[in-house]
Amino acid sequence: MRTTAERVEYMMQTLKIKEQTEFGTLCGASKSVVYQWLTGRIKSIDAKYAFKLEDNTRFSARWIMLGEGKIKK
Repeated sequence: MRTTAERVEYMMQTLKIKEQTEFGTLCGASKSVVYQWLTGRIKSIDAKYAFKLEDNTRFSARWIMLGEGKIKK
């Protein structure tokens, strides 16, 4: 998965999350920010969101931000 949109979609599917609001709650982002990740308007996930996702899921912050390394910690 090369893009932020692909990674966000993958995480939402894996976590069985259908609502952008619910995904945003996991990382402290608004529904609007999640939508912009999914549409590619925002090309990268800020570290503050990635580390909060890492804290609340098993996904690695490095993978979330860069698409590199192990997907899960």
